Amino acid sequence: MLLKMPRSAFAKTFALTAVIAPLWAGTALAWTGDDVAKRVQALLKEQMVELTFSKAETDGKNVILHDAKAQIALPKSLSDETEEEKNKDNAPVNLGNITLSGISDTEGDVYLVEKVSFNDVKIVEDNTVFTSAGISFDKVRLTKDPKTDLLGRMQYAEAFNIGALSVTTGGKEIFKLSGLYLTQEPYSKEKASNYSWGIKALDLDIAEMSRLEQEKKKKEAAEMQAAVEEATKAAEEAATAAAEAATDAEAAAEDTVRSDTPKRSDENAGEDAAVADSAEAEVEEDNVDTLEPADSAEDVSDDINIEAVRALGLEKVHLTMDAKGTWSPFSGQYTVDQMTINGQNIGTYNYKLAMGGYDLKFIKAVQDLISSVMEDGNDNTSMQIAALGMMQNLSIKNMEMRYDDANFFGKVLDYQAKERGITREELVKEMKDQLQFGVVYFENEPLVVDAVKALGEYLDAPKSLSLKIQPETPVTFGILTAVGMAEPKKLWSVLGVKVEANK
Repeated sequence: MLLKMPRSAFAKTFALTAVIAPLWAGTALAWTGDDVAKRVQALLKEQMVELTFSKAETDGKNVILHDAKAQIALPKSLSDETEEEKNKDNAPVNLGNITLSGISDTEGDVYLVEKVSFNDVKIVEDNTVFTSAGISFDKVRLTKDPKTDLLGRMQYAEAFNIGALSVTTGGKEIFKLSGLYLTQEPYSKEKASNYSWGIKALDLDIAEMSRLEQEKKKKEAAEMQAAVEEATKAAEEAATAAAEAATDAEAAAEDTVRSDTPKRSDENAGEDAAVADSAEAEVEEDNVDTLEPADSAEDVSDDINIEAVRALGLEKVHLTMDAKGTWSPFSGQYTVDQMTINGQNIGTYNYKLAMGGYDLKFIKAVQDLISSVMEDGNDNTSMQIAALGMMQNLSIKNMEMRYDDANFFGKVLDYQAKERGITREELVKEMKDQLQFGVVYFENEPLVVDAVKALGEYLDAPKSLSLKIQPETPVTFGILTAVGMAEPKKLWSVLGVKVEANK
C-alpha cells in the first residue's frame, strides 16, 4: 500500500472523509435545530457513520452543530475486538462545528440546506498530522426518513468542494490533495442528470513514505529484540531459582529418609528426586518453547520496493483528475463521458463507459446488502453470492480505455529486464511469445489475433494503447457469466473487443 500512516491515524482520516462524503447526500431541517440534527445523524448512520455533538443551536435559518465528532460504525463481525482496540483504531474524530446555512422546506417533507461548511480540522497522532481545509457543500437535501426514501439514502448534493487534505509525518508532507470538487444536477425522471468531478492535484512522496516505514519497522524490530532479551534473562533467572529449589527439596528428602523409620524406601526417595528433576526440566523446556529468537533488527522487509520506485521515477507522484457524465437512477442509464487521469512522468489515462441497469432497484439491493452486513456480521460467501446476483442485470453498452505513455512503460521494461539479467529486446521477445498462447487458446479468433499484433507493436515502441468494448447490442453481466462458464473462447466476440496501439 503506497500511503503509510499509523493505523489509528488512518482510521481517523477515513472517519473524517466518510462523514464528509455522505453529506454529498444531504443535511437539513424540520424546523427545529434538534430535528435537523436528527436527520443528519440518521442520514450518516445509513452511510455507516455515527455523528455526535454537544448541542444543536438554531440561529435564524441556520443550525450549528457544536463540538461534532464522528466515527465509523463497525459491523458486528468486528465487534469481537476489545474496547482498547476499538478506541485505538476507531476513536471519534473531532470535527469542531458544522454549520448548516439557509435551511428551508421543500416538497415531500424534504429540507434544503443552501450551504454546509466544516471547521478546518487538524488531527495529531504520534508523529503524524492530518489536516483538512475549505470543506463545503451547496444545496444539500435532508429527507425525513432515509430508510424509506431510496434517493434520500443516496449521496446527493449539487456541489461539494475540498480545499485541501494533507498528511505530514516527521515534519514532511507525504500526501496532499488539493481542489477536489463534485457537482450533480438534481435527479429527474424526465432526463439523466449531469455530474462532474475532479482533483486539481494529488501529490504523494513515495520515497519519504518508504523511508519512514523502514524507520518504523527497524524501531519495532529493535524493541521486540530488546523485549525478547529481557524475557530470556528473566526466564534464565527463573530456571536457576527453580533448580536451586529442586536441589533444596532433594536434600530435604534425603534428610527425611535418613531420620525416618523404614516406612519410606529408597525407591520412594528416588521418586521424589525424580519429580524435582522433572519439574526443573519442564521449566527449562517451557522457556525454550516460549522464547523463540526474534528476527534481527537488520532483517526488515520493505513493503515498498524503493529501488523499483527510483528506477521508474516515482519518488514523487503528481496526479490530476477530472471526469464528467450522466446518470438516471430511474432508467438506470449511466455514462462516463470522459474521465482523464494525468500523471507527471507517467502518462495520461482516459476512460469512457456507457451502461444500463444501474437503477433504483439495484441501489436498493446494494443498500440492503450493506445493512445486512452491518446488522448480521460479515459473511464473505453470502456477500459474494448476493453481489453476483445483483450484477446480473447490469449491462455494458460500450467502454473505452486509452493510455498515452510518457516514456514510463519503457522504464518498466528496462527495470524488469535488468532484474532478470537479460536485455530489453530479449524480454520483449519473451512477452510476445507468451501472447501467442492467447491466439492458440482462442483458436485464431480474428479479434484476438489483431489484439496480439497491437500489443506487440506497443511493446516494440510504447506510445499509446487503447482497448474498446463495443458489442453489437448491450450485454448483461448475466450473459457474460453464462458465456464465460460455457464458452469462454467466445467472450471476445460477444464483447466486440478491439485493441489498438500507437494510434
